[in-house]
Amino acid sequence: MAYGFGSQSQRVYEALRDRIRTGELVPGTRLPSHREMATTFGVAPMTIRQVLARLEQEGVISREHGRGTFVRAQTRPGVLVVTDAIPVRTLLCAHVTDAGYKALEADGPAAARAALESDHTIALILTAVRMPTRETGTTFISLVRRRWPHVPLAAMLDDPDDLAELHGTAECPVLILTKPIRAPHVQEILRLALPPHLLLPTRARDSS
Repeated sequence: MAYGFGSQSQRVYEALRDRIRTGELVPGTRLPSHREMATTFGVAPMTIRQVLARLEQEGVISREHGRGTFVRAQTRPGVLVVTDAIPVRTLLCAHVTDAGYKALEADGPAAARAALESDHTIALILTAVRMPTRETGTTFISLVRRRWPHVPLAAMLDDPDDLAELHGTAECPVLILTKPIRAPHVQEILRLALPPHLLLPTRARDSS
């Protein structure tokens, strides 16, 4: 299991996370004590402590000394859309927003770098390669893979050879969007790229 969790810890983690993500437990809610939750879930208090430590690390809850453990207000993960083509940028931002995520726009590498340096909610980059030349796009992709290796990146291709310069290198993107771009393709990239704790449950997406 992830984070060295056993099956019981994973079960409790997923249950609490889903209750928070779907809004059943709203920001500001004070969680029951370790012992109360251990009884509710039928697990040991140590299991609850492990789960709460992981949720706190992910920014889902906060533990306040002398007061208890509270659900934190959630910041929607940001998806940075980088392209100099306004229609494509508008379409991608609409797909990202419809999926429940925060869409951020950049009309080229300079604006994208500024966004990455200032906005730490960015969890995924969707970037064109031709901006307008392939060299511009591949240079930007190489920069991102070196400076922000923890942020997943998906490249939008006009032609299968757009990434030829990066083939065989560690900087070559694994995630690819081909044109014409459609909502299901964007949703699949989100599912593949974002870690489980940042994925929005279906109910939350549908109500956004």
